[in-house]
Amino acid sequence: MRFPRVKAPGHGFYHCISRVVDGRFIFDTSPQGSLEAARFIRLMRCLEAFSGVRVLTYALMANHFHLLCELPEPEALSEAQVLERIEAGYGPVRLAAVKEQLAGYRRQADATQQRQRLLDGYRKRMYNLSIFIKELKGRFAQWYNRRQARYGVLWAERFKSVLVDGGRPLAAVAAYIELNPVRAGVCRDPKDYRYCGYAEALAKGSAVARQGIRTILAQPEGLGWKQLQKQYRSYLFERGSLGSGDKAPAFAPATVQRVVHQQQGQLPLAELLLCRLRFFTDGVILGSQSFVEFHFEKLIQKLGYKRPRAATPLSLPGSPAIWVFRNPRVRAVH
Repeated sequence: MRFPRVKAPGHGFYHCISRVVDGRFIFDTSPQGSLEAARFIRLMRCLEAFSGVRVLTYALMANHFHLLCELPEPEALSEAQVLERIEAGYGPVRLAAVKEQLAGYRRQADATQQRQRLLDGYRKRMYNLSIFIKELKGRFAQWYNRRQARYGVLWAERFKSVLVDGGRPLAAVAAYIELNPVRAGVCRDPKDYRYCGYAEALAKGSAVARQGIRTILAQPEGLGWKQLQKQYRSYLFERGSLGSGDKAPAFAPATVQRVVHQQQGQLPLAELLLCRLRFFTDGVILGSQSFVEFHFEKLIQKLGYKRPRAATPLSLPGSPAIWVFRNPRVRAVH
């Protein structure tokens, strides 16, 4: 039986991963750039604006992607707001078609009900992580297949998701995602990898990407971008200074020392999660003990069984406060 997807009852954070069928390389990770990656990101941002799902950060690798998503509490949207989102997500042609449909209803006796039925069809697709990812993958696959003159499925399986607690666990997963291209040897510095959220915030000055970093670090709106990016860059390099099993750290000590110079050479002790562990993608739920056990209780009816202990503490140096629902064996993940 397929393991049920774990979802928070309201607001929540999710690490989402999906791989390309047969390990096919569809995103060019070379410095020359990738039309496919650019298309994927543009589509992702459009659907984000429509759905209300927020992509805090991401990384597109050659044959898979990582998204760190925030699912906020749903908002009650007026007709004007729904139409604005339709244009943001699907463009002016779709907006014009919807407006034409709405205008046509005015001549009918049940005009109000007809208008609401049409708009509610769009409202029901908002604030839904599964629909967001499904539409992102589906629309990109249609575009890619037309471009490559191919047929059939593009994505290997349904997307995988991990429910993540806010605070330190959220920041640790964000660092794991941003450092994927560094660990894979694609670049030496995450700022140089154009297809990740960190580079979008720095190079493009994207307000959406910068707001994602603010949410990851739980910093107030009053903190300026200059200070915010210093904090995030220091954090990424601190996480990258940690090794994992037989894998070397992403950054040499001298590099870390240079990057966090604003801390006057005092690097914080490694106190969070290592960067290449399987619980980032297979842990199902990650956070404090109470967070994991709360959502485990929500799963009992779906799973049809109970086990003595819902949450398992990670046996990692410096991270006593991080727990997971499932504590798998360590393996390398790119």
